[in-house]
This record gives sequence, structure tokens and C-alpha cells, in this order.
Amino acid sequence: RHSSPMRLVPSRRTNPASYNTHHRRENGLSNRSHHREGILLHLSSYGGGLVPGDKLNLDIDVRGKGAMLAVMTQGGQRIYRPGEHFRRFTNYNYEISAALQSKPNPEMNSLKVCQSTINCTIEPGATLFYLPDPTVPYRQSAFEERRVFNCQYASDASDSINNSQGSLIAVDWYSSGRTYSTDIEERWEFDYLATRTELFITDESHHDHGRPNLIESMSFGNKGMSDGSPTAATSMGQSFDAMATLLLHGPTSITVAKRAMGLERKLAEALTRIRRDDSVCDEQINGDIDGLDDLLDSLGGKVVLSVTPVEHNIAQQQQPHDNTHMVRIIAENNEDIYRCLHFCLKACSEHFGGLEPYKERIHSSKTVRERRIQPSVRKDKETRENKGEDLKAIVDELGLFPVQNNNNNNNNAWFRMCTLSDSSLPVGSFAHSQGIEAAAQMQLFSDTNGADPMLAKTLLQSCSIEELSDFIYSVSRSNARFSTPLVMSGYSLIQQSEHGLERDEVHRLWSQIDDYVDTMLITNRPGRRASVDQGLGLVRIASSFSDDRDKNHASDNTADLWAHIRQSIGKNGIDSAQSKRPLTNGSYQAKGHAAPIYGILSADLGMTPLDSCRVFAFGAARDAVSAAVRLNLIGPMAGLSLLDRVGRKAVEEGLEEGLVGMLYSSRDVVSCDCDEFSSASAKIDRWLQSAHTCAPSLDTVQPLADLLQVRLFRT
Repeated sequence: RHSSPMRLVPSRRTNPASYNTHHRRENGLSNRSHHREGILLHLSSYGGGLVPGDKLNLDIDVRGKGAMLAVMTQGGQRIYRPGEHFRRFTNYNYEISAALQSKPNPEMNSLKVCQSTINCTIEPGATLFYLPDPTVPYRQSAFEERRVFNCQYASDASDSINNSQGSLIAVDWYSSGRTYSTDIEERWEFDYLATRTELFITDESHHDHGRPNLIESMSFGNKGMSDGSPTAATSMGQSFDAMATLLLHGPTSITVAKRAMGLERKLAEALTRIRRDDSVCDEQINGDIDGLDDLLDSLGGKVVLSVTPVEHNIAQQQQPHDNTHMVRIIAENNEDIYRCLHFCLKACSEHFGGLEPYKERIHSSKTVRERRIQPSVRKDKETRENKGEDLKAIVDELGLFPVQNNNNNNNNAWFRMCTLSDSSLPVGSFAHSQGIEAAAQMQLFSDTNGADPMLAKTLLQSCSIEELSDFIYSVSRSNARFSTPLVMSGYSLIQQSEHGLERDEVHRLWSQIDDYVDTMLITNRPGRRASVDQGLGLVRIASSFSDDRDKNHASDNTADLWAHIRQSIGKNGIDSAQSKRPLTNGSYQAKGHAAPIYGILSADLGMTPLDSCRVFAFGAARDAVSAAVRLNLIGPMAGLSLLDRVGRKAVEEGLEEGLVGMLYSSRDVVSCDCDEFSSASAKIDRWLQSAHTCAPSLDTVQPLADLLQVRLFRT
């Protein structure tokens, strides 16, 4: 099912019988085909793109064992900018000035933003290939997409593995816009871009989805920022003009995942020394996978690709779902991503009569390195003088106020804020580089002066301070953007416990927050591991701040919450690389992620909500710069200057976006007519859903830390 202005066009395939006979004869296989032929559809929109106000809704159900559906597009989906009438309105729901209005204009917001919603259900034994061309957001455009995939598994254990699970292969892809074809460079010049992907793994006999097993959420906002280069362009770095993700799940995707991991290792090996993985087959290590060496020779620009295996233990099924992978790619041009996706998906051609996905998009034997337009001199972003007052107004509207624990709260809170901002906290943060080490070994900061990236290992490299500055800016801003709703959610638990909410209900809220954070970080193993390490360190030292607390009822509730957190995590902590382990009572053992625990500790110590978020985000920016200094990418004095010049502004911008997202997501549940727990749970759930990252380069390169043979940091 679909809605205007979209249409589905059935497409013819090549002769499947002749292809299967030829393919199997060449590979020494039986002429009898064991694969059912899939159905191929192309998505098409009138005019080749979307204009402001367009809303696309697509529902896909793939039913029956052996059913296969491939959904492709006829070309890139272009997101056009608004006309002169709409350009007069500049206050949208992703800008702080609109958030502070008592009555924002939702009608103009809906007319401005193009929206796309895709809901897909894949029954056991069925397969969905969702393989679009890139989405191209033009200058001043606004686009929001949400994709929900429900892969079902059979509750009957007698089914074979291929028939017991639904399989998914889905691409999400964005390009920078018209970079070379116009006099005015439009590189990542959109006003707003948000994409969210949710994966549910459910029993076919249950219709209630519950919480997603995987969440990938990203949001950019160029509108409302001060003059200078777009924040999205800075987050992508100086050279990357395309980003894509490939979500893989189910038995059909295993071959694709193996080819992607082989490509990941080869691309990384060309730049640095990597670890040998005994679980990887010899042909992946030696580069003998069909077409891999030819692919590497054909790439014309820098490409970074990472593969993150994701494990799920489904309580209702004994066999673990260990066939989920998240593949992330960033590249200097679209053609190289076409080549990488074609290589990974080549084995899928047997399901569609020899049709190789994306093959027809490759027009030459080697990508031509286009001559890049030199970017104009960028102005340093300036922080608005009244931003602090604006952010405080948003916090007040959210209903978050400092928790008063004792008579000397102000003095104690000030000193404790300084203590929590010390370099020794969060405990263990010195062991994590915020992706700096992996990015350095992947040559993201190397000043090659346009040299072939495949020859990077043979060149004497020097660090580009501009590239390093952009990366630290994107890391700091993304961490602040992502952590603000999480810190605030943890902060609110102390308030809930002191204002009449039952202890069991507060404990349930904590479990809800921690489980959601783990779901969002499950596709980034190093980031997830760093969050758990620092969270467990905070839990261990939390009791050291309790000596001077008043022994009143509020403190008893807080102490009870800390005791519950320690008990739910367990004595030996958690190995964050493993999946969630079910407990005897049917719940899942908590991980103890850093951001919500930091919020709980800050509220317990009487710090203000804004200071809590700022100090936590400052710690991430400080650790990134500290890692750059220890890796000899920048000197100590220059690093201090970089932290003040870049980190401060990035933290404020990320904090602003995080608070605005929280405000808009929770406005429709503020006055809901329900019990106190349901109201608190609904509000916190909306806050959590507003958490997004905004640094594709960090999300792509950080998982590669586990591949590095020589490294100084744990992540």
C-alpha cells in the first residue's frame, strides 16, 4: 500500500530459467533451482522528488515462506527547497526560537517538512530487499523519514533456520546535494534532515511489538545556527559527500554480511595494521572473495566502511538471533557507494534472475576523482549571548528543577560540579578516545594534498588541524545532542522519587531508560562498551558522596534507587559486547549506561539540570581533545585552545538541539489525563525518542576500533 505522490511500478526481469541454468552450470551445481524467484518493484514519485508538504506512506507485507520482494527506485529521491512564500517563515520546530514560542505554528511546520514513513512486516521464511538510490536534500530543504521493520520468527522450533526467521536487507542513503553543478555550492546545505530506523524481532503469534530490538536515529539541523559553514557539512568532514547504512537481518543476509566484512577488513588493511580474526574465513583475509580486489582498484576516493554484528536473545526462542548486522559507509562520492553496495549485494542476484542490485548505476571501470571546489573561508560560529537564558526557559517548561538535598545545597553543588568535571571522572574515561584513535588510523586527519587514499600508508602523513577540528566539533556536538535527553531522564528519577512516586515505579522507569539507551547503542560496540564502563564506574563511586546527606525520607528513596541500580546490574558487571541476558524473573539484566546514571548522580548532589548536561558533554569534548594530544595529533597548548574554541560552541549547539527536541516531543503528553506513573513514563519515553546522533563520520569509524592491531585506547 502506498499514498500519493508515490507509485509502485512492477518491473520485468531477465529470463530466470536461462540464468539459473547458466549460473549453476558454471559453478558445478545441479540444474535444479533451490531458490524461488522474487518480485521486483520500483518506487517512483511524480517529478522525481518531493516538494515541501509532501508525505509518503508505504506499507509492505511480505508473506509466506520463500516469498521475496525487492523494492528499488528509478533514481535518486530529491528533496526540493520551498518556494518564496515558505522561505519567509524561518521558525520551525527544530529551532530554539520556535521552541520558546507559546503557540508554535504546526501548520507551517508540516507544510515545510517533507515526510516519509515506511512500515514493513516480513513473515518467517520471507525476505525483503529495500534498495533505494540516494536521497538528495537540496539547499534549504527539510526532510524527515521513519522506517519500521518487523521481522517475525516462527514459534514452532521444528522449522528449519531458513524458514523460521524473516530476512531483511535495507539501504538508507543520503547525498550532499548539487556540489559541482551550480555556482553556489550546496554541500549539505539543507535546513533539516532526520532519519530513524527501528527493527523489531517478534514472534509471529504475537501482535504487540513492544520495544524495538535496534534503533538507528540521526538528526541534523542547520537552521537556527549562526553564520558559518553548515553544521552538517562540518560533521561530515571536509571530503565526504555521501553516507549510507545497510541493515541486515535473517538467514538470507548472511552472505551479504560476509562480503561486507571482507570489504571492511580490506579497506582498513590498506590504511593500517588490523587484527587477525580466527572467525573470519581465509578467503576474506587473503582477499580472494569474488571481485574484491577489482573493487578496491576501481574506487576513486576515500571510503570508510564498518560492520557491527548485533546479537539478540529472544526470550521465547531458544536459538539466538545472531544474524543481524549494521553496515555503515561514508564516501567522497556516490559512485563509490554504488560500487560497495553492488559488491556486497552481488550474491542476491540469484534470487532475481541474474539482476545484480546497483550494477546498472556503475558506468565506468574506475571512479573519476572529481576536482573539488575549494571551500570558502569559514567564519567561527558565535554563541548567542542570550542562549543560556533561552535554554533555562526550556528546562523550566520541561518541569525539571534542582533537587534540594540540604541547607548548604548551593555551595555543595558548586564544588561537586567541579569534582564531576575533573579529568578522573567519569571513571575510566581516559581509556576511551571518542573515536579519535580509529579515525586517525583510518587517515581521516591526514593531509595528503589530494593523493590517492589507497597509497596513504606509503606517504609521510601530517595531521590536518582543520580536519581534526571538524571531527572534534562533530563528536562534541553529537555527544551533547544524544546525551541531553538521557541525562535529563535520569535526573528526573530523583524528582519522581521525592514527589510521591512509588519505589517500584521509579525502578521500572530506570529499567526503561537503561534498556532504551542500550537499544540505541547496540549497533556501535565500542561506544556501547565505553558507555557501560563509565556508567559502572559512576555507580561504584556514587556512595562516596553520601556521607553528609540528611537522613530523611527523600534520602532513603534515593539510597533505595542506588541499591536497586547496583542489584539490577549485578556484582560482576556486564560484558557490553554480549547481548542482553534474561534473568529468572523474565526481565533483562541492566547494563548501567553512563548518561542516565550521571543524571541521577547530578540530581542527587543538587546540581542544576543544565549544569548536569553541560558537565557531561564537556567531559566527552575534553576526552576527545585529550586523546588527540596523547596520540600526538596536536600539542597540549594547541589542544587547550581547540577545546575552548570548538568544544564550547559544539556543546552549546548540541545541548540546544537536545532540549528543543525534548520539549517538542513531550508537549502532547504534558496534560494527559492518566495516573502519575503513566504520565511520567510517557514523558520520559518521549524524551528518550528525541535522542539522536548527528555525526555520521563518528558512527562509521568508531566500530573500526575493534579491528586495530595496535591501539592505545580501549575504544
